[in-house]
Amino acid sequence: MKLVILFLFLIDPSQLIGRWILKFDGITLSVISSNAFQSTPKEQQDKILEMGEFFFENAYYEFTKDTVYWTDINPREKKVVLKKGKWIVSGDTLKVFDYEKIKPYNYLLKVNSSSNEFEMLIIFPNNSIARNKLVYSKK
Repeated sequence: MKLVILFLFLIDPSQLIGRWILKFDGITLSVISSNAFQSTPKEQQDKILEMGEFFFENAYYEFTKDTVYWTDINPREKKVVLKKGKWIVSGDTLKVFDYEKIKPYNYLLKVNSSSNEFEMLIIFPNNSIARNKLVYSKK
């Protein structure tokens, strides 16, 4: 029985090969739904909304056999930053090794091959898991 349960959480890395665009940004949605955001001055709210929209319009991941390309946002300069690194899947965890960082980014991953989507939850350095997901759809 333990073997069957463990098998359910294993993800075939080949399912990620290809280009994926952001379909749902639960992080920004959570921010704009918060009391803190609601009490922020309108000018700052507008900037936050603008950056959220900018991120949503430009976010993607592209996985090849051993390399991943993705976008990040520089909010101060309002520009897209192209990133590149290595990636591996271990069980249900995606590890992205940014060539410019020492520690990898870790994500709890759920792949839905029937809808060509995957969900990511950030795993923080203290191993806690974000409550808000990002959903990517295969292009």
